[in-house]
Amino acid sequence: MDESPQPDAGRPSLSADGPSVETDDLPLDARPGPRTLTLRDDRLDFAGFSDAAASCRRRKARLRLIDQGRFSISELEWLGEAGADIYSSDRVRRSVSDLVLVRRAAHRGGAWAAIFQHGPIDVAVRADLGELGRSGLDLHSSNVERPRDFDVLAELAWDCRDGGALFVYQHHGRPVEGLEAAAGRGAWIHMTSAGLDSETDIALAGRCGRAARSHGAGLILHIETRIDPAWLPDLKAAGVILLFKTPRSDYRSLLRPFEEAAAEIDLPPRSYYLFPDYVL
Repeated sequence: MDESPQPDAGRPSLSADGPSVETDDLPLDARPGPRTLTLRDDRLDFAGFSDAAASCRRRKARLRLIDQGRFSISELEWLGEAGADIYSSDRVRRSVSDLVLVRRAAHRGGAWAAIFQHGPIDVAVRADLGELGRSGLDLHSSNVERPRDFDVLAELAWDCRDGGALFVYQHHGRPVEGLEAAAGRGAWIHMTSAGLDSETDIALAGRCGRAARSHGAGLILHIETRIDPAWLPDLKAAGVILLFKTPRSDYRSLLRPFEEAAAEIDLPPRSYYLFPDYVL
């Protein structure tokens, strides 16, 4: 992570850089669950985001700002303190100290801050992420671009647990033994049904689900392909959270009771990155 100092200082100006926006007219996210408004930082100027934060409070909704580097740290602090949840990533190259400031400001505003680590986790990055987790900033990562060291993931989950943050890992492929260790440290884990090929996979997913549940977290299985209904009772008994993305089954199907139960699930909003529908 870039540790170079940022040039911004002081309280930001609320003067708009462009035309004003009627933020009460911005449509909320068209998704079930909590009322949210999710915007990239290039959608509004700073004054517009300030108004959007106030509008969301009036509408009892959460404003989620996707940080792409447009705003200064003092501006992000101001918006976090106004109640905006801040979602950043390593691609923005914020320094650790700046992200800690944003997290503290968001906490004062009843919001949260999170970062998605797309890039490698070498020794230096591991130390930075550990510091962020201990500060209370939620950490997210996946193995979609590169393999991950599960011992490191387990350590990061522990750092987050110490700081009151969440560690969320999105896993692509078959379950592996290292996932259970991370789950046992309180990691939230997302998997897809495409990675479950055998009874061995189901048994390991079940162990991960039990380990995560026992530490206040969970394993979320995104069912994107047809799955053997005989596997579902054991998964559910292990505490695995089932999210169906397949077309709804016939009412006579053995899958139907599980689909109906899954439709009633409201995931904790910090247990996924922005939206619960995707494994990133």
